[in-house]
Amino acid sequence: MDIEEGALRRIIREEMKSALKEVGLHDEEAGDDVRQLRSLLDDWKGMKTTIWQTIARAGTLFVLGVLALGTWNKIGGSE
Repeated sequence: MDIEEGALRRIIREEMKSALKEVGLHDEEAGDDVRQLRSLLDDWKGMKTTIWQTIARAGTLFVLGVLALGTWNKIGGSE
């Protein structure tokens, strides 16, 4: 099956339009929608980093608290 280049380009263009319409990116606001999605993803990445940092800090404080409590009991907190 041999398709000429112009016909192939029209078919591809129509399929691309159809795919964009299916995902809601077929109007003039599509550029803004994509920018908002990128911003949302960037914010999500930053939030994930912050969450893991907070969990690590809480874990560190817990371990230090247990060590301090153990030290306090060992030194004479139970007199």
